[in-house]
Amino acid sequence: MHDLPLWLQKHLSIAYVPGHEFFLSLHVLQNPEHHVTRLGWAQKTLADLPRPLTEELHSFAAMSSGFLDIMDVLVPWEERYQHSVEAGLERIQAMDASEFAEAMIGPVYHPQQIKQWLQGRSDDVFEQLKPQHRELLRHPLSTKRAFLEFCYNYLPYFQAEERRIEPWLVRAVHEAQEKISTDPIRFLSQVHPRLHVHEDAIHFHKAKTYSFAYQQLAHIHLRVSTYVSPHLLLGIYGDHISVGFPVDVPGTAAKSVIPADFTAKMKVFGDPTRTAILKSLLDHPYCTQQLADLHGISEPAVTKHLKLLVEAGFVWSERRGRYVFYRGITARLEQLAVDLHEFIDMPVPGIDLSDWRK
Repeated sequence: MHDLPLWLQKHLSIAYVPGHEFFLSLHVLQNPEHHVTRLGWAQKTLADLPRPLTEELHSFAAMSSGFLDIMDVLVPWEERYQHSVEAGLERIQAMDASEFAEAMIGPVYHPQQIKQWLQGRSDDVFEQLKPQHRELLRHPLSTKRAFLEFCYNYLPYFQAEERRIEPWLVRAVHEAQEKISTDPIRFLSQVHPRLHVHEDAIHFHKAKTYSFAYQQLAHIHLRVSTYVSPHLLLGIYGDHISVGFPVDVPGTAAKSVIPADFTAKMKVFGDPTRTAILKSLLDHPYCTQQLADLHGISEPAVTKHLKLLVEAGFVWSERRGRYVFYRGITARLEQLAVDLHEFIDMPVPGIDLSDWRK
């Protein structure tokens, strides 16, 4: 682009969106070990949450990709979402059954296919969906009511932390606006190690590389967050894109920067039999007895391997009659490339999280 600095000054903005931070806080609570800068807050909050609320947390997290899919309804060009969390929840309240189901499941299936499922038309793909998605598609409006009730019940726990972090987020917005006005290329280049600014396009290196030519973009929206690290969070809305901007808050740093869930995932592939079981489950659901016969090992040994696979998030289970069937999650394996990138991106102990942005 002939004058990239001028284009960025006109088409790059940054804001604090409370609903965005609200759903990201739920994402952290669903898997706190992965977010080491927020581990202390997550552990304390989970200890304070009533058990029914914690159970709902994990159920809705499984339904909406850790709350990242439903968060996309807060389109970045709508300034009303910058006012309060309630503004975002009111948007969800206004959704019909089809809109809510699509928002929770995410852009995995064609909207027409989701509408057919909502009409009760089952097929082989439907039977392979996660139990939470099948329940959502069978009862979308009652699920929406339960989801909103869960959100409002959790809201006071989030607001207690929001009072502490909001001044830092607002300050980060104002400081960023000053940098955008003076040196937007340098500023944008330092948002994340896997965001690369080039003369004609911007590149995001995730499980695959996303490239956007500036001429095809109407706007780049940065959204500040104390919960987004270590993710390179990218939202795509046609010719608008949004990017999470990590903000470090004093008192949230962790002593260790090696996420426990990363170690658990790597451990899965340390045993050839366990890896073979995972490969089998990616192709077809099996119960413990079937896996024992298939791999020539005892059922207790299969159970031990399955426990690690489930804990690492590579497998989900579902009871059918007297048997529990397990199935591998292909998308979780595809996410491994991102996990490795995030591990490499993490700063070493003793170095401030914002050092790489200076």
